[in-house]
Amino acid sequence: MPHPSVTTPYARPRARVPLFACWLICACAAATAAAQYRFDASNTDSGLPNNFVHTIVQTRDGYLWFTTLDGLVRSDGARLTVFNTVNTRELPTNRFSALFEDRAGALWIGAESDGLIKYQSGKFTVYTTKDGLPDNNIIAIHEEDRGALVVTTQSGFVRRQQERFVPHVPDQPGLNKIFGYRGRRGMVWDIGQTGPNRFADAVSASYRALQISPRAFVVSASEDRMGNYWIGTAAGLIRLRNGSSRLYTEKDGLPKRVVPVVKEDREGNLWAGTSDGLCQLKDGRFISRGLAGSYITALIEDREGALWIATWGAGVYRMSKQAITVYTDKHGLAANNVYPIFEDRAGQVWMGTWERGLTRYRDGRFSRFPDQNGQPGRLVTALSEDDAGRLWIGNFGGAMWFKDGKLTDFTNQLPLPNPAVQVILQDRAGNLWFGSTPGLVKYRDGKATLYTTKDGLAGDDVRAILEDRQGRIWVGTYSGVTQIAGGKFVSYTKSGGLSSNRVRALYEDDAGALWIGTYDGGLSRIKDGKIVNITMNDGLFNNGVFQILEDSRGNFWMSCNLGVYRASKQQLNDFADGKILAVNSISYGKRDGMLNPECNGGPQPAGVKTRDGKLWFPTQHGVAVIDPENIPSNPVPPPVVIESCLLDRAVVDFSDYVQMAPGQQNLEIQYTALSFVKPEQIRFKHRLEGLDQDWVDAGTRRTVHYSHIPPGVYEFTVIAANSDGVWNNEGRRLRIVALPPFYLTWWFITVVSAGATGLALLFYRRRIAQLKRAHAAQEAFSRRLIESQESERKRIAAELHDSLGQSLAIIRNRALFGLGASSDPDTVREQLESISEQSAQAIDEVKEISYNLRPYLLDRLGLTKALEAIIGKVADSSGLDISFESGQIDGVFSKEAEINLYRIIQESLNNIVKHAGATETQVVIKRHEHAVLVIVSDNGRGFDNAERGKGFGLIGIAERARMLGGDLVIHSAPGDGVTIKMELSLKGGVEARHGE
Repeated sequence: MPHPSVTTPYARPRARVPLFACWLICACAAATAAAQYRFDASNTDSGLPNNFVHTIVQTRDGYLWFTTLDGLVRSDGARLTVFNTVNTRELPTNRFSALFEDRAGALWIGAESDGLIKYQSGKFTVYTTKDGLPDNNIIAIHEEDRGALVVTTQSGFVRRQQERFVPHVPDQPGLNKIFGYRGRRGMVWDIGQTGPNRFADAVSASYRALQISPRAFVVSASEDRMGNYWIGTAAGLIRLRNGSSRLYTEKDGLPKRVVPVVKEDREGNLWAGTSDGLCQLKDGRFISRGLAGSYITALIEDREGALWIATWGAGVYRMSKQAITVYTDKHGLAANNVYPIFEDRAGQVWMGTWERGLTRYRDGRFSRFPDQNGQPGRLVTALSEDDAGRLWIGNFGGAMWFKDGKLTDFTNQLPLPNPAVQVILQDRAGNLWFGSTPGLVKYRDGKATLYTTKDGLAGDDVRAILEDRQGRIWVGTYSGVTQIAGGKFVSYTKSGGLSSNRVRALYEDDAGALWIGTYDGGLSRIKDGKIVNITMNDGLFNNGVFQILEDSRGNFWMSCNLGVYRASKQQLNDFADGKILAVNSISYGKRDGMLNPECNGGPQPAGVKTRDGKLWFPTQHGVAVIDPENIPSNPVPPPVVIESCLLDRAVVDFSDYVQMAPGQQNLEIQYTALSFVKPEQIRFKHRLEGLDQDWVDAGTRRTVHYSHIPPGVYEFTVIAANSDGVWNNEGRRLRIVALPPFYLTWWFITVVSAGATGLALLFYRRRIAQLKRAHAAQEAFSRRLIESQESERKRIAAELHDSLGQSLAIIRNRALFGLGASSDPDTVREQLESISEQSAQAIDEVKEISYNLRPYLLDRLGLTKALEAIIGKVADSSGLDISFESGQIDGVFSKEAEINLYRIIQESLNNIVKHAGATETQVVIKRHEHAVLVIVSDNGRGFDNAERGKGFGLIGIAERARMLGGDLVIHSAPGDGVTIKMELSLKGGVEARHGE
């Protein structure tokens, strides 16, 4: 797990060391103590900078603080943070002596010779003799009932008033050097070396001389809930009660007379820390509880009920009640590697070991199986009892039964090729069932039947047998589970929905649901024919379930290779029924008393619940016994703390909120929860409201990283659950403000929006104007087109009337006149000749009219010849000097495009003839790979560009160019002629006709 760095911008503690990874188990002085209490130590091997610890304080936020001779230490249960002169520049020294948290939440730290230090809101402030202290050697720090801070120095007391230190010495004559100031009533004592020690009640200011040896210096004082004063001295422990005193020494159970500290816990137990270990007062005597050889300097009880012990030279210890009792060969077991465990009807517990046979537990004592009538085999693999009171024993050699002190071999009755019996059961009908590696045997009245996969069994390697309340037999194998009812076999395997085929445990609950424990697939429930699996992904501690035992509180206890764990049956059912998304499981292992957490399974029963409610589990090192009724639970929700925030790997202040500037992307938040009961099992969930849709299950991780947070305001929330699954749903919150870049700010967006609106309005208006102009131009074009069409109709009508009509009229008249003079051949001939001439003229006129409508040369000779003809005709009729240059353009354009290009050239020449007053004209047509360039120019008078749109000729040319998809450019100036350029794309609106 990564270690969070500095928690504030003011202090940079030394890199943190995982505390739980280095806990040391200390042996207790007495066997009884070892069975009741457990000591976990933290020392230099686990992150303490020094093993000489003066004091311990738990602050209201939940942290534990230690003072050592080489740094100030803070612990969250999982990690240690060390503050020293290397990483915290405000600290004047690494040698600290005293600790106290005042009612305002400030932590006061006493230094050996460098004054008093205040730690608040992540900032250290140092006070010395310059600030009013009589001495820089701080011995103790306390607070009066009125709230004034009282500091004991080597040279006397001072009280802190209105941010100042003022002298505070009781007005009592004969008081030597003041040593302490503690207790609910403000006790004071001195260490007078020439006379009796003096003890005072600061409330009444009455002093009492203690009648002890002059050499017995007072080293501690405490007051219990009954009003007794306990004075620790160098000559023993003194109790002051109702004006009388009693001295406790070695004869009262104290291992040493020096008692540096006395502490009463919340249950009323009195603990004495001596110069040679820890003692507890019981029935007027002190009982050693361990830590022999350790000089104890401080005792506190944390908010979860554990006792913390500071020592001089051995670090810090946490003492807690032992959850698991382990019995080994030292208690009388035949061997430590235990497999099947069974309780008979007489209440005797039988344990099969892997090497030395059978052990019996009766009346609190362990004994080997009697050997006068033989042994049950060294490798015991199964235990059971039938209705006749016979104890059945399975081993790798077969099976036997024991009764009245005699063993009877039953192996020959079993039709097994390799009789390794792993489970034995007698059902309610009196049938005996034997499970072995070759299959399942049913025995009744001298008849044995072997069932294997050929008969419908899921597998031949049988590991568990159960009879349910309906009388059905369930068989767990390493290939699945089989139900036997009415001679029919129904199997459930992994392919049919089971979590794993390697079945090790079967259990039916009071609702009739069958629970199946597997070696590597977790837990499965079969209810109403439906299978639901529960694994580590769903909250189980482990996927191994070697045995399932239910306690009186409705918890399932399960064993695996990593220890024992429990889960609420209600939660398991709720998960299986789809009511919740995950379950909570609590594990127990070495820290709870197990010598080896690896539990054994396979041979049955792999654990048993005895009639007194205790749970017995076989392990690789003894039998682990758990009393569920006395398992200490932790009902205290863990306080949650956000320790540090890093933006782009730089520590930032987060006292009010975290502000992310534009461009800052990587946000890392380091948090913790302050529980000292199995801190490695604390679980976290977090959510960034505004970004995360739901809670993120972080498991045991104490860091979250966001690589990109969009601009906005967010709230980060982290919650935690202790090892017993008690959640602190309030958690801790942190406001995060991600500033947008300038181009996403409101003012910039407003300005841009206003500008865009203005531009859009301007574009709209321009577009409307363009459309209006285009519409006006279109109307003008349409009007002129109509006028042109009408003019063309008039012209054609006039030509038809004036020329063709007149010619036809003349022909008619000539014909009538010739008919009237039919007798005169000369006259008739003359009239016929005139009719012939007039008909030829009429034909020419028709051709002219037809040519003007569509040049026939386009269709007969192609575009180039048609253009040569029109250019020649214009040149002949106008006297213009017209030069014509053309590339190969025949077949390039469609018929419709050719007539439009022809008309453009024709209209351009007509405009030159009518308006230009030119003498020379050039027509150039060039063909390129993807376009055709047309240029018509003259040397006429030209015109102003402002006048270009007034004539229909130019408008018609522009419209035809647009129809051809070409780009038209007209350049002219007064006196400079006119040049018309038009580029026609062969890929655009013009259709190429290659290959036609």
